[in-house]
Amino acid sequence: MVSLSLLLAGCTNFPLSKSSNSRESVSGPEMPACPVIPPLFSGELVGSSDAFHKKSTYTGPSGVLYSSKNNAPCRGILVDFYPNGRKKSEINYIDGLREGSAQWWAITGRLKHIRNYHKGQLSGSWTEYYEGSLQKRQEHLYDNGTEVMRRGWWPNGEKKFEASFLNGNEKSRQSWDALGAPVPTQTTSAPATPVNPRKQP
Repeated sequence: MVSLSLLLAGCTNFPLSKSSNSRESVSGPEMPACPVIPPLFSGELVGSSDAFHKKSTYTGPSGVLYSSKNNAPCRGILVDFYPNGRKKSEINYIDGLREGSAQWWAITGRLKHIRNYHKGQLSGSWTEYYEGSLQKRQEHLYDNGTEVMRRGWWPNGEKKFEASFLNGNEKSRQSWDALGAPVPTQTTSAPATPVNPRKQP
């Protein structure tokens, strides 16, 4: 059973959608330990995500999350928990849309990734981390829901690649090996994988 908490809410409680396209981190060499998020404490409101989903909220045609109780767009911080009480995610909603920084953690409490939103669209950075460390694995940069750049790093911190995008198509890419030496560039016109922020976990 997954538990949820909603703080500063305009709607009483609401759930996260299940992740359909979340990417798991690639394991690398043992990295320095990073802080873990403490387990649920008694001051937070808790409930079943399925119950909240069925009874408390619905998504409108424009992707806005509404309270079933008063049909108003939801506002507040949604905190989702693993069965062990550790935080799974924390997402802020304003007027029913994701806004600001959102974080996801592994069941062990280690940070997995951070995404930034503006009016429900990815905006700014989406950073993924290697499992068990604060070493960046990959970072995507968005402008109003459109990806403009993507970069990746090897587990040792050396840059692995950097790609730029124009109108959803990869415009350029540079790659490096794990020692930092450039890898010959291959030309590509493959489109970027589109991301629908309303179908995000």
